[in-house]
Amino acid sequence: MDGNSFSDNAVPLDLLRERAFNLRWAQQPADVIPLTAADPDFPVCQAIQDSLIRYVREGVLSYAPPEGLPNFRQAIADWMRTTRQVECTPAEVFATDSAASAMAVIARGSLDAGDEVLIPDPVDFLFQHTITRAGGVPVQIGAGATTSAEGFIAAMQSRLTPRTRMVWLCNPHNPLGVVHSREWLKTVAEWAITQRLRLLSDEIWSDIVYAPHQFTSLASISPEIAINTVTVVGFSKNFGLAGLRVGAVLCSNPQWRRQIVVASDAESTVFGVSVLSQVAVIAALRDGQPWLKEFVRHLQTQRNYVLERLSQWPGVTVFPPQGTYVVFPYVRSLGNDAERLCEHLLARARVALVPGAPRWFGPGASGHVRICFATSRRILQEAFDRMDSVVKELVEEKQRD
Repeated sequence: MDGNSFSDNAVPLDLLRERAFNLRWAQQPADVIPLTAADPDFPVCQAIQDSLIRYVREGVLSYAPPEGLPNFRQAIADWMRTTRQVECTPAEVFATDSAASAMAVIARGSLDAGDEVLIPDPVDFLFQHTITRAGGVPVQIGAGATTSAEGFIAAMQSRLTPRTRMVWLCNPHNPLGVVHSREWLKTVAEWAITQRLRLLSDEIWSDIVYAPHQFTSLASISPEIAINTVTVVGFSKNFGLAGLRVGAVLCSNPQWRRQIVVASDAESTVFGVSVLSQVAVIAALRDGQPWLKEFVRHLQTQRNYVLERLSQWPGVTVFPPQGTYVVFPYVRSLGNDAERLCEHLLARARVALVPGAPRWFGPGASGHVRICFATSRRILQEAFDRMDSVVKELVEEKQRD
């Protein structure tokens, strides 16, 4: 295991300011702390670094098979069987150039123009975006952190039409931080199947779960659910490989999987995953588990710290995330407009957050902000120390109004 991988000194700020884009360090002024995009501030584990160096030094960088390197597909199948209890074979794994890309090719391979997909609201904007880009129609179903399976089903039932084709789920949920129970998933999936709907399970956050909560992969629940489910996995959240653009689709239905592969255009080489990205994933899944366990331990202490600091913000409420490394407090007490609040925090505290705006998470995110805590304690403490004074000013201003 890497020593002190998550200490205050482990964050390479100079490199982050050069390389960490997507609203993060490289796109912010030098005095701004970004707690924005869900990407760790820490270097990837040594096993991944060593494997990439070794592969490159050997000097052969040839084409990979369209559906992924055999060792890549085997490593993911093994990982799913041993850590998720999913009866997955290498033939059921299809390499994609990120989890986002996986959702896009699934949408193109599963939907006809005008087909409707039931999605939770709030949820990451990629759900709505990839469905729309494929010609489908996303139908947003309000779902909060404590929404029961029965409540979610009732809301979906009311939005069913003859054009409804799929239900898309995110577990653990971004941005709510909910880890759905096995019974919740089973109830929702069985209802969907009775309605002749297929399911997509976005499980990109599945390694970031905090005790006593336990992750259940949707496809592990029953053979009937598995054959009607396509699973998306990725390696940006668990192993910090966002820049390598690598994920995978898992589908045990041969015909459906074939439609997804054809839709991707991988067989023409128009679409495909870098060999080096696949090499990194193989190393991560085979040799990175000690690092990952230590990462989750660090994140749990960070989560607890964030919750303690947020508890001091007047009127702010928050659901303690059961998984992910984002927290999604309801901040309406500090101002009616979350985007305006984020502008205040950026201007006055020099801390960047993501507002709960419809363009990011849907209408259900209104009144919230999202805070990523996958950084060092020193950086997180400095960010909250800066924000606390601004929050106090905002409360005083609101009281005067």
